[in-house]
Formats: sequence, C-alpha cells, structure tokens
Amino acid sequence: MNANHHFEIGNTHHVCEDYATSGTVRNGAYAIVCDGCSSSPDVDFGARALALSAKRTLLLLNGGEMNYDLFGKVTIRNLEHIGDNIPLDPKALDATLLAAWVKENQFKAHLYGDGVFVHKSRTTLRMVHVSFEPGPDDKTCPAYLSYYLDKVRLKEYEDIQISKRVFDVSIYIGGQTPTLDAIEVEEFVKPFDPVLIKGIVEPGDVVAVISDGVNSFRRSDSSVIEWQDCVNEFVGFKSLEGIFVQRKLSALKRQWMKEQTGHYDDISMAAIVV
Repeated sequence: MNANHHFEIGNTHHVCEDYATSGTVRNGAYAIVCDGCSSSPDVDFGARALALSAKRTLLLLNGGEMNYDLFGKVTIRNLEHIGDNIPLDPKALDATLLAAWVKENQFKAHLYGDGVFVHKSRTTLRMVHVSFEPGPDDKTCPAYLSYYLDKVRLKEYEDIQISKRVFDVSIYIGGQTPTLDAIEVEEFVKPFDPVLIKGIVEPGDVVAVISDGVNSFRRSDSSVIEWQDCVNEFVGFKSLEGIFVQRKLSALKRQWMKEQTGHYDDISMAAIVV
C-alpha cells in the first residue's frame, strides 16, 4: 500500500490556502485534504491545523469505526483552544475537510464541505462531487466544521438555507480509456450532514480526495474544463510507486503551462493505492 499528496496555489491567490497530507499505517493508509475559505484570515494555517487534527483522530481510532458526524466534531473540538496562546482569529479554521482511509480491504471517506472523492478500480471510475447551492439571498459557502465552535455563526449559517448537492457518477472503464456509459446519481442533503462513502477495495485500486479547486480550470480562451475531465486526468497515474501524486500533478502543471491552461483556485489531492 502507498499514499501520497500534493497541492498547488491557484493563479489568483497570493498564499496557498489548501493543505493535504497522507501516509501509511499498519494494515492501512489515510488521505486528507483541507481547503481554507479565502475570505477568512490565516486559513492557510487553519487548513493545515484541521488536516493534522483529522490525522490525529484517525490514528487514535487506528482506522476503526466512528460515527461520521462524531468524527468531524471530535476533529474540530481538538482545535477549540488553538488561539489561546497565539494571535489567531477563530475564523482561521474555516476550512473543508475531506478524509479517506483504507484498512485492510475496506475504504471509508468522510466529506465535510465541497470537493471530490474518487475510487478507481480495474473496471470502474467512481467520482462523488459535493457542491453548495446559493440560498435565497444568493449567498453560498460550505458548512465549515468551525461553525460548531461558535453558536452565533452556526445559527447565522443555518438561517441562510443553503443546500448541498451531491453528484455521484460511476464510469465503466473499457481498456485504458473510460467509456461514456455512466450511472449518475444526484441528490440534495442538509449542509451539515457529512457525506459518508464506504466500500471494498482490491489490490491496485486508487482512493483519492480532491479539493474543489478542480472546478476552477480554464482553457486559454477562458472556456471551462469540466471537473469530471480534470479528475480523470488527475488519477491517470503511469506509476503508483513513490511520490506518485506529486509526480502526476507536477507533470500536469508543465502541460497546463504549455497549453496555457490555468486554475484560479488552489488545487490539492491526496491518494491511496492499495
């Protein structure tokens, strides 16, 4: 089993506000991505702190069972007093959390906020895309775990009436190229209900989480590159040895520069190969 991660700054950002981490443990591995809210202060620090807190939660569990709602609340409560000794605004913890792990032949993922989960097997490419729809006042932002640390902010967010959209698509792979035959499932769920995904993996499978920067890719003529096409490229690994995610995204970065393709938002990915 192997795990690797990488993140890149978006071309409209001065500081990368994404953070990713991954690793292998006894009988398993983990992959974590956090995406900080651009309108909140010091979220580059907050995203990293949230990712490391999630890692701590996973390691304490040793990949064991925990209610998906409790997992998020334990992870954010670990950071409740982080600002007691440093001048850190509580809003610095405004970040999404996408955590996936594999233990033996099973995988589980908890998605708090927007982004993409991927499971690529020998025959199927499954992608779960989570986004947030504007409320009646056209405001939209993910339901951050940090709101649980402030009852006033939590109530304000709930009053906006934002809905969460979950798009689940499975593409059957023929040969080396995914076919156009797909099963698509779309549903709306409550903003603070985490998306829980679990299943079985086999040797050679890839499980990955990707930040919502995957929605920000544009060609040189400003036309949009669909997130599904980006994900397919991201997980098209030639080799699964060593720093396979870093190697892939670095190669894509060179390709994007040559083709004058860019992403205005930060992009991060963490992946596990079984």
